[in-house]
Amino acid sequence: MPWFTEAFLCLKPINSYIYKNFIVKQFLLAAIVLSILITSSCKKLEGDNQNLDVSNQSVFDLMSTKSGSWWMYGNRNDTVFIRYATGKDTTKLGLKYSFYTRRDTITTTTSPEFFGKNEGKYLTLVDLDGKETNYINYVFWYEGKTSWTNDGEYNSGTILGKVIVTISSSLVQTGLTITQNGKTYTNVYHVHSTLKAGALNIDLGTLDIWFSKNIGIIRNEADLNALGLYRNKYTDSLINYYIKP
Repeated sequence: MPWFTEAFLCLKPINSYIYKNFIVKQFLLAAIVLSILITSSCKKLEGDNQNLDVSNQSVFDLMSTKSGSWWMYGNRNDTVFIRYATGKDTTKLGLKYSFYTRRDTITTTTSPEFFGKNEGKYLTLVDLDGKETNYINYVFWYEGKTSWTNDGEYNSGTILGKVIVTISSSLVQTGLTITQNGKTYTNVYHVHSTLKAGALNIDLGTLDIWFSKNIGIIRNEADLNALGLYRNKYTDSLINYYIKP
């Protein structure tokens, strides 16, 4: 599962925990849930991923879109996944995206991935429910900007109802040189993001991504924590890649 998606799905364990431990902590958790529900309903979707103009689209140039190009990553739990470029485009949410596939080498499960560009905003699609039917645009890099935000309305399917999650990103550093898995990458960008839920800004954790133009994503890290009820910390790092000439 792509790390962006898990950032939203980490809300689900809150609901499960409430049911399992309701008698012990009913007052505290009820107050937290009530705060999220009330304040989320008043908050508007105002992130840089909103109201994107189709006329501002351009070719995705962060990594190759040519069929035959691939990127292999060491994943959590000692698994490996491979991202493949297909050379095909598709339309999602009214915008054109370059279509990639992601295959887990252990389970052989394959899932779709989408990358695009809109007026300096480098985009991917976040699968909100893990079912590949409910997506939002996500700006993982805004060229020429030092900070930007993404807002998404997540329907938890639980007593939490609809919760707005805001991801605030900042460009930490450029021109980095990174050596990992025996390979050295230059001119690397680092973006750090924090995740908050509702108008009370309930902390959900952090996301970090390192990438290099023309090569693609070098590394990403997630430290997700939903009110202490769900915790997942992991790293995906590029092992090898091939760019089709």
